[in-house]
Amino acid sequence: MHMKRRVAEGEVHHIYQKTKGGVVIFYSLRDYLVYFTIFCTLAERMDVTVLALCPMPDHLHSACRFASAEQMVRFVQQYTRIFVKEWNHSRKRKGSLVQEHFGSAPKIGNKAVRTTINYNNNNPVERKITARAEDYRWNFLKYFNNRHPFSKPLDESHSSHKLRSVLQEVRAVYKNEQWLRYSQLDLWMKGLSSGEVQQLADYIITTWNVIDYVGAISYYGEYAAMLRSFNDNTGGEYDIKEDKDNYSDAVYNDCTQILIREGYISSVREIPCMFLDRKMELYKLLQSRTAAKPSQIKKYLHLSGI
Repeated sequence: MHMKRRVAEGEVHHIYQKTKGGVVIFYSLRDYLVYFTIFCTLAERMDVTVLALCPMPDHLHSACRFASAEQMVRFVQQYTRIFVKEWNHSRKRKGSLVQEHFGSAPKIGNKAVRTTINYNNNNPVERKITARAEDYRWNFLKYFNNRHPFSKPLDESHSSHKLRSVLQEVRAVYKNEQWLRYSQLDLWMKGLSSGEVQQLADYIITTWNVIDYVGAISYYGEYAAMLRSFNDNTGGEYDIKEDKDNYSDAVYNDCTQILIREGYISSVREIPCMFLDRKMELYKLLQSRTAAKPSQIKKYLHLSGI
């Protein structure tokens, strides 16, 4: 595979991955945390430098520096394979989830690297999820100088016994250089308050985080200048073919809230493996209750082939 790629050894590369059929794969906090800990664990093991990482509901972006084409291909294949295995296992599902061939493009020179860092981090702005790049949790920008940007500061001495116990287990997994699994997160989050769940999520992200913020910032001069650049210039990608539309990905969260709040499903993990007739019922419901386009509802319900 790598022999057909344009690879510049030692340079930053933009990596872009599509899901099969464009289906949604990130529905919940757990999906993002499992993916993030897998990605970071393998990046550290394989000595991959990560300058930007931005998983989106139905596709994946990152900007990484690779020593060779072999390293790039091995890294992408391994974290993808492991995440798909974990995702499928949590849903009692089999089969592929992410397209086998991923997009990659070397970025030579400071301007090209800045453009791809901007582009990676501004994906949630382009997809109308957040107004500013730094307000999207899953590009991890706010974790540069804040250990708990999306929750209250964590003081273990004043935390509940349950949360303190969970944090000890989290540290044990990390010390063993492992990623997190859905079964662990399910067990840990059970019995925690919503605020504690957010504290746990921030703690996990901070613990596993391998993003080279200093390296990324070096292309801009300082953190504030980098954020200003994101807000002034979304960046661009001319070397990788992507599926693009002008829809808002915020509707996926709207779909989840309606289905969970009103009792149509007990967990978003039910969605991919539902019988077709049940999916069609929910398709009609979401058409009437959300601003989602028909194509988006199909992606959300894994109906994209229909």
